[in-house]
Amino acid sequence: MKNLPKLHYGPLAFIYDKGIRVHWCTQNETPTFLKGKFPHGPKVQYHNVVINKTSFDYSIPGVPTKYNVDFPQAITKFVVMADTHTNNHYLSTMKTNYDFLIICGDMSYSAQTDEYTYGFTEFPTKPVLMVMGNHDKYGDNFQKINQHEYNYYQQVRNIGIFFVYVQNGLEADAFTFLTDNAALGYSSDHIFIVVHHPIYSTGGDGSIESISKQMEQFIDNHPQLKFRALFSGHDHVFAAFKRNNGFYFVNGAGGGGRDTMRDPNSYAGQRVWPADELHGPQTYLDEYCYGYQYHKDSWLKFTRTEVNFEANKIVYNIRDLDADTILVSYDQPI
Repeated sequence: MKNLPKLHYGPLAFIYDKGIRVHWCTQNETPTFLKGKFPHGPKVQYHNVVINKTSFDYSIPGVPTKYNVDFPQAITKFVVMADTHTNNHYLSTMKTNYDFLIICGDMSYSAQTDEYTYGFTEFPTKPVLMVMGNHDKYGDNFQKINQHEYNYYQQVRNIGIFFVYVQNGLEADAFTFLTDNAALGYSSDHIFIVVHHPIYSTGGDGSIESISKQMEQFIDNHPQLKFRALFSGHDHVFAAFKRNNGFYFVNGAGGGGRDTMRDPNSYAGQRVWPADELHGPQTYLDEYCYGYQYHKDSWLKFTRTEVNFEANKIVYNIRDLDADTILVSYDQPI
């Protein structure tokens, strides 16, 4: 073939309940085609093909790679990141030994479409699940890439994952969704919840007590859910909390600017940050400190969370993206 379209980014595989949507962008507008057949329709730059199963092979003109993005029968490891903000310097350290990726929001600064996918260039073959962040909310471009509702549930083999947006006045919708759809996860062996704004926070914005209490109430009122952990971002600092047997992780930025939290004029700096790291329970001063009795560790570092399923336990490895070493690990018996 002559004059094959040049790929701008992709292909990316976004997971759906009964299939996967393949998304890619060409440098110029070209027809979308699958298996060599050109469908009717206009030429486009942003291409989407929805396939109603999770196991398939595909190739893109100019990208002679053909691969399968089905989930393994047994999930052994997935990775969680947040606040990549178009920076792929740290994303390029991503290894291939994981089954799928979760993004806890803020892939962009200004919600331009290309920003969302810039960081994926180093690992385009892995299935991706994501929740909207406050930066992603600008405009409608988030929907062009993700095409999920703001709140949704995803089953991945024996793992159930709730994605909800609990900020900017939309938290009521999020908790209504959780309550109305909790039963979807009753048969899952593991339940995770993904948000952008933390439930507990040592970051600049602190905890939002009303939202924290609603999340606690939801988890406590549904013991049928085998709740393991809640993942968030937003703060650009890492923090870990543990309430009962459930973990609450705030992922340090995956590429966006790191919050130094050391400005003496900063309220948050005065509140909890005497140094570059914190350990153990922290003092409750006001509603922004809600949940501090559950605090385990915080670091001013770029991080990602690697979730490993081992015999009778889950191991959460927190990777320092600068040093590419494990900063700390947390074991969770199951």
